[in-house]
Amino acid sequence: MNQKLILFSLCAVLLTGCAKEAPEEKPTLRSVEVTTVGKDAITSSFSYSGKAAASKEISVVPTIPGKVMGFHFEVGDTVKENQVLFSVDSATLNDQLRSAEVNYNAAKLSLANTEKTYNNNKVLFEQGIIAEAEIDQMKLGYESAKANIEALEVNMDILKKQIGDCTVTSPMSGVIVSRNIERGSYASPSIPAYVIMDLSTIKVEVGVSEQAVNNIKLGDEVQVNMSAASATPLKGKITTISPASSQSGTYTVKVELNNKDGIIKSGMLADVIFTKEKAEDVLVLPANAVITKDGKTYVYVVENNIAKKTPVTIGIQTGETLEITSDLPVGTQVVTRGQTYISDGEQVEIASPATPAKGTTEDTAKGTTEDTAKEE
Repeated sequence: MNQKLILFSLCAVLLTGCAKEAPEEKPTLRSVEVTTVGKDAITSSFSYSGKAAASKEISVVPTIPGKVMGFHFEVGDTVKENQVLFSVDSATLNDQLRSAEVNYNAAKLSLANTEKTYNNNKVLFEQGIIAEAEIDQMKLGYESAKANIEALEVNMDILKKQIGDCTVTSPMSGVIVSRNIERGSYASPSIPAYVIMDLSTIKVEVGVSEQAVNNIKLGDEVQVNMSAASATPLKGKITTISPASSQSGTYTVKVELNNKDGIIKSGMLADVIFTKEKAEDVLVLPANAVITKDGKTYVYVVENNIAKKTPVTIGIQTGETLEITSDLPVGTQVVTRGQTYISDGEQVEIASPATPAKGTTEDTAKGTTEDTAKEE
């Protein structure tokens, strides 16, 4: 019995020694991702959609209706101002002009004869040979002959202009976008024979909300995204801002773009990006680094692997990035992922190398989508 007790005591001592030699377990630290506070430019913007259209469009109709004798341009052709587009039959007008010229020549002979008779009899009247009533009658005939000549001249001028109008020229330089005549067809003022667009300058009209219209002004340069024409953003300029809202409650804003190379076609879809706020060389952080709770805005700053809750104030927001307007030293490490689950003063483990925050163009573009949604 004593031997068993001694053996049991010996095992207990050995087990106690083994327990003391076991390594202590390290506490598990919460893993977080961080970024470093940096300075950069930041821009917030809002966008609206519209369609590209020619800055100028003219429908060409004949002032003299008639049979089309021929045309000279097809759809897609470039035409210069005053080039002949088409002509209509002027045979009837030419006949009328020839007849008017014959009448005019006859009237000139009659006028010359009437004038001579009047002048000769005026001498006789002055000598008292003929009565005043007789000379007045001759004077009336002379004046009527002169008026007839003037009427015939006006009629011939009208006929000449109408004959000239049978040859229709382009009122401006541009591109033919529509042709509605054929040789032998009847051209009339009710249907445009040609439609010409000036595509050297493109306009995009968008409806801007009342919340945004006062943030823009005439002459502002804007970014226009038109993927069908260019993989990179195009530059436009605000040329018109309507002072009154439309029935939809928006304000029409016209933006013009240079299109000398002709890459933009009328009807292409466009997104016009208007700058709302812009700042240079300011503190910038990713939006997901900032927490707003119970009316307070803060971030978690990591110092010596300790997370510290730090209040901040924010300025410009793009959706992806935001401006920090409070004092936050450049180079400070700020938690961007995992901050929801940590507490002030907690020891953490940084899971990835710190990367600087930037208010890049990409950030701005992403932020535009959110701002647009808010505006709409």
